[in-house]
Amino acid sequence: MPWRIVHLVEGHLGLTPLWGQFTTEELSHYDQTALDAIARGKHPLMHNIYDCTGLDSLPPLMEMSKLQVGQHPRVGWIIFVGIRNDLLKFILSMTTQMFGHRLRFMKSHAEALQFLQQVDSTLPDLSGFDVPSMVNQIYAGITPDGVIPIGP
Repeated sequence: MPWRIVHLVEGHLGLTPLWGQFTTEELSHYDQTALDAIARGKHPLMHNIYDCTGLDSLPPLMEMSKLQVGQHPRVGWIIFVGIRNDLLKFILSMTTQMFGHRLRFMKSHAEALQFLQQVDSTLPDLSGFDVPSMVNQIYAGITPDGVIPIGP
């Protein structure tokens, strides 16, 4: 699977590294896991940081538009970090806009955490999260300390 979902703040802030070739076949499993990630929370909004530094491709826009998680009312801010390709940025932007979600593209994980800290006062202090290190651990198949693994 070229993705993994973990909670940095249980039920309130997720981290989803995406890497390699994200295929249409994997989309359904991702969708169910993402719905589960949101359902675990008790906060009104579930924000998510998507790390795209290792992402090469996504399923077609028509397939992405079928994501059930995109219709969930508790989806908060969606932040993409590390997009290296304008086509990927376009597909992600269009998919997110189709669902009417709050969206930001950030240059760094620190910038993403800082932004979320500013827009959601109910989040705890996020300054202690070393997201780049966490992403590298996830790439290596290791669950970082202090996160709650959701799947796969």
